[in-house]
Amino acid sequence: MLINFDDLAREESRNLVYTGMAVHASTQRALIFLSSGGEDKVEMREFDLDNRAFVSGGFNIPAAKMTAGWFGADEVLVAADFGPGTTTTSGYAMTARRWKRGTPLASAPELLRGQPSDVSVSVRSGGRDGLPPMALVRRNRQFHQAERHLLHLDGTLTRIDLPDDADAWIERDWLLALLRSPWTTSGRTFSEGSLIAMALPQAMQATRELHLLFAGEPRKRLAWTDAVRDGIVIASSEDMRPRLTFARWDGKAFAFGSLPAPDAGVVHVRAEQAAKDNRVWLTTQAPVTPQALALVDVSAPQPWPEPLKTQAEAFKADGMVVRQFQARSNDGTMVPYTLIGPAQPAADAPVLLYGYGGFGIALELDYQRMPGINWLQYGGVYVMAHIRGGGEFGPAWALAAKGTGRQRAFDDFIAVAADLAQRGIAQPARLGIYGASNGGALVTAVMVQRPELFGAVVSRVPLTDMLGFSRLFAGASWMEEYGDPDKPADRESLARWSPYQNAKPASATVSYPPILFLGNRNDDRVHPAHARKMVAHLRALGHAKVWLYEEIAGGHSGRTDPNIHARREALLYSFLFQQLTSKA
Repeated sequence: MLINFDDLAREESRNLVYTGMAVHASTQRALIFLSSGGEDKVEMREFDLDNRAFVSGGFNIPAAKMTAGWFGADEVLVAADFGPGTTTTSGYAMTARRWKRGTPLASAPELLRGQPSDVSVSVRSGGRDGLPPMALVRRNRQFHQAERHLLHLDGTLTRIDLPDDADAWIERDWLLALLRSPWTTSGRTFSEGSLIAMALPQAMQATRELHLLFAGEPRKRLAWTDAVRDGIVIASSEDMRPRLTFARWDGKAFAFGSLPAPDAGVVHVRAEQAAKDNRVWLTTQAPVTPQALALVDVSAPQPWPEPLKTQAEAFKADGMVVRQFQARSNDGTMVPYTLIGPAQPAADAPVLLYGYGGFGIALELDYQRMPGINWLQYGGVYVMAHIRGGGEFGPAWALAAKGTGRQRAFDDFIAVAADLAQRGIAQPARLGIYGASNGGALVTAVMVQRPELFGAVVSRVPLTDMLGFSRLFAGASWMEEYGDPDKPADRESLARWSPYQNAKPASATVSYPPILFLGNRNDDRVHPAHARKMVAHLRALGHAKVWLYEEIAGGHSGRTDPNIHARREALLYSFLFQQLTSKA
């Protein structure tokens, strides 16, 4: 069925944005989450799929930063703002409740309570259609440090014995755990990046059996999993090349079989009817290849059938190639980067270097729709830097740029820029850089450190004042990643690279390239003051080519309103193209 949320927004005279849903298959009821203008806060409404209508008096909650999910047909687990004393200093939920249909939310019993200094308390249910409900309730003490508790149908809440920095989720009869650090237990040691499976409910017992589904190794990472009738489908990558594996369960152990996967790009799997068969929806895409969707049986003989649907091309990719190179960083680490553009670009073609490098988030080689429309089809070259701090190569790669190691991410990005010049691909006057959020902090920091390497900069919804970030909006939740400015050792490390504190006055020896800051007044994650004060500071230091464009809606992601999104994308690419092509 199709719900027109634009019509709903017009009916209610509100800027409503759909952000997600959770469906209870047997009752055909859905929890639908809507944001006002793209904020991280969402409101929850129950929807009846059979009657095609929202449920009056159903599971409805006003806007808050929340997590929620079904726990049977007539119960919902909710972690949200329930009033004074129920949120953390980061602005997220500090308590989780079990809410029964027909009862007031205010009287719903509390399952777990954290501390104000925690990042959040959250709930994670689902993945067990047709089975008795079970769920995970988490106390997230830091961004990647959590206590995890298993909630049973009878209300029992049992803490799971796992490393605090592991991620965990439920897939039908299995509890899966992805390790961020090595784990020694029951005489066995599992490497970081490994995926472990434990049968439910034996996962709570000291005698539980641990099954290794994916062995973490350098240059490998787990991307996605989903359970089917006879096992678990695993999507991973090795040196950024996709891999697919079917782990078939025979009642005693898993047997592993490789499945066909494309040579490059990204793969994603989603079970069709996990209780009934081994079919999955397989999505494939690559930087210049649109998404293709196929329904495949992972237990059937190969080759698989042709895709059922292929996304229309957003830009003409004729003659474009995708190549990978490596740059040597300051400490000798080889840093991969992906170059997308014409096989023979013009000698004066502008080059745009994009990066993120934080929180273990991978820079995926998915379909590059916006760069393709706004940059590649006009002859530009687009480069993606897979620097440390990101999740492209597993936890060790991400942790290398955490906290006091943050400079490694900047050194990696600088090394890629220098390598592009050495290869003759881009000289500084024609090299632009772009990043958003943590990536905005990245490009602003490297501009301050090495301005001579770049011809233009776009920094969107950035962090810039790293000595004050923890006091603004959700900033306290990122102290595990960056450090705590109130701790002397962390403050000293942050002060060495914080863009706001390290910017220098314009002079004969210091000249920053033209830089455009993009902020959003509706951003309730990274405060727009970061961009505003950096612009004012740079101008006060005598740097004239500094601009701020601030959107009034769209939130942190900036993608919720298509008109605002299109206008901003056109603006930032036009700015870069103009600045880089006007130079001799």
